[in-house]
Amino acid sequence: MALAFLSSDEFDAEVEKKSAQKELLGFLQNAYDIEFSETATLAEARERLTRHILMTDLVMGLGDSLPSSLASVKVPSSPSGSDLCVTLVRNWRLRRDVRDSYVATATKVEQEFSLATLEFAPDKLRNLETFLACERALLRHVEQQLLAAPNENLMKLAESRLSKFWADVLPAVQARWALIASAAAVLLEAEQVSKALKKSPAPVPLLIKAYAEGETPWCLLDTHHRHMESRWYNFEPTSGEDHSSLDQLIIKAEQRYAEVGSHLAEYFVEQFSKTKHPINGLPRQRDIFETQVKPKLAEGKVAYVWVDALRFEMARELCRLLRDDFELSIQAALGTIPTITEIGMAALLPRANQSAKVVPVGGGKLGLEIDGIVLKDRKDRIAFLKTHAGVSVFDAKLDDLLPKPQKKVREGIQNAQLILVTSQEIDELCEADNIAQARLQMDGVLGHLRRGVRVLSDLGIKTIILTADHGHLFTEEISEDMKIDAPGGQTEDLHRRVWVGVGGTAEPSYLRASLNSLGVESDLDIATPWTFACFKSKGGARAYFHGGLSPQELIVPVVVMTPKTAAMSGPPTGIQWKLTPGSAKLTTRFFSVQITGGQSQASLFGFEPPKVRIEIRTNKKCVSLPVSASYGFEDATGEVTLKLAESDPRKLEPSTITVMLTEELTQKTVGIYLLDATTGAELASLDKIEVAISM
Repeated sequence: MALAFLSSDEFDAEVEKKSAQKELLGFLQNAYDIEFSETATLAEARERLTRHILMTDLVMGLGDSLPSSLASVKVPSSPSGSDLCVTLVRNWRLRRDVRDSYVATATKVEQEFSLATLEFAPDKLRNLETFLACERALLRHVEQQLLAAPNENLMKLAESRLSKFWADVLPAVQARWALIASAAAVLLEAEQVSKALKKSPAPVPLLIKAYAEGETPWCLLDTHHRHMESRWYNFEPTSGEDHSSLDQLIIKAEQRYAEVGSHLAEYFVEQFSKTKHPINGLPRQRDIFETQVKPKLAEGKVAYVWVDALRFEMARELCRLLRDDFELSIQAALGTIPTITEIGMAALLPRANQSAKVVPVGGGKLGLEIDGIVLKDRKDRIAFLKTHAGVSVFDAKLDDLLPKPQKKVREGIQNAQLILVTSQEIDELCEADNIAQARLQMDGVLGHLRRGVRVLSDLGIKTIILTADHGHLFTEEISEDMKIDAPGGQTEDLHRRVWVGVGGTAEPSYLRASLNSLGVESDLDIATPWTFACFKSKGGARAYFHGGLSPQELIVPVVVMTPKTAAMSGPPTGIQWKLTPGSAKLTTRFFSVQITGGQSQASLFGFEPPKVRIEIRTNKKCVSLPVSASYGFEDATGEVTLKLAESDPRKLEPSTITVMLTEELTQKTVGIYLLDATTGAELASLDKIEVAISM
């Protein structure tokens, strides 16, 4: 009754018509330990009660750390009155049908008491959800504490706030907490890698094992940094809100990543240059066809997927996304130097393990000579593969498989034993030098790859082997102090991260060695910076680089996948879905939707919570990117893994998902769609959400 009275005035006329005002106010006065004046109108009583219960919730939450300016606030004198006030406020927040009224009244009371100007005890804030001012104070506190001394408890606190009231109500708040958690992950992982590097020198095989294997490999630093940058470029702070501490936190995380990453690169390059090549026991990129592809061809159809610039950590994350549908393994292999496309792609061909020589081909380019044949480009490589694979070969690009392959592609796959699929999305996206767009779309490449391998599985391919030509570095725009002069001399090829040629100079700022000494047949020398530094060169990207010997560039993934039977299953059935928009209209670039659901009929058996995705569409086109969720959010794909409710295994735990508009909208309405992440099947939708935004 109290909640109905507080959230709306729709019953006031009926109460007055029946002369029940005195009885109603008497009930509220006794229950919530509050006094109303004898002449109070229902509107005045509503305002008084709202202020009373909200401030009681705040005062009880702050306890003995109440700011002096709030010391005179009257709260119930009885414990039962205080408890009832706190319970009423909590129920008001939980009820989505009256949530908007809570936000409006809490905002008004917050302004009346100037709560945004007060200092609150940080340890009390983590248990409060009453006012947005308290949430913002906690945001700033966690950011400042992470700046001072990062620790895991702060990261867990940020993650826990993703499902709290204000993050659920305001998508920008949820996005900020998610960004804070990402920055914390970068700082914590950087500290772990930094400590590990201070130990005694380790040989290259152990360094690669530390970087690529185990539950917490060093490459997680690259993953966390990629996720943070993607969130940062997606983030749009609320107008007028102080986010200076957030800016400083991101800068610190970026600097720490570059610092530790450079230290790791320098250490790795130094050890690599001292090692006798070839290194015993380490898989080489040049061996992949003979050791992985060729044996599988005897067992059935094989798809050989070459992904340009797929860094090892990205492949590792892709494996995590595919583990429910495929039996798979991943291992690290040493790329072929220099780590550029012309060399790395050719090194994946047959006979590269026997004869592979880096040679100049003119025009400032290099090629790889295999069995006396110089391979310069994709056309050369495909022709060589078809000639020397020993089986029928069909070649396609990843785009040819998505969203569904045409008849020509399906027939080509059906009639071939070896299917070559090439993907250049990462390199093309980043080489275009639009840093913002590259950051926004980088993780989407993993989603395309996942859908691509599933298409291959659906077409009957039993083994999929996925690998890369090289990795990459993707940091901040390189500053002048990180640019160094190249050796000069007879330059056969020059990239930001590598010089190849003859003659010229040698400087302490880079490694200078013959390619022969590093295990690659050639008459040429190589020079590469020890750290994340770059050579001065015309053109090229400002933040995305490859060609050098850092672990991120040199270590390539080798993923072997075999489809499980479950990979062919369809979307979940028997679930009754409900989508609840965070607001009636689309008024900002951020929009949230709560997903709830459960079995539509009673069953003796439970059900497996699905992985889902939310999209905003206009004219059948997706115009949004997922940003965050209350739980289960996959940074790599924007999908959300739902879970069963603890209170009832027949229901799903509600999750509020925030998405961000990526395009300017001219339509008056949009649709919200819930999709099964595995199959893309539509599970539920909301039509005609009004657009009231000017981008």
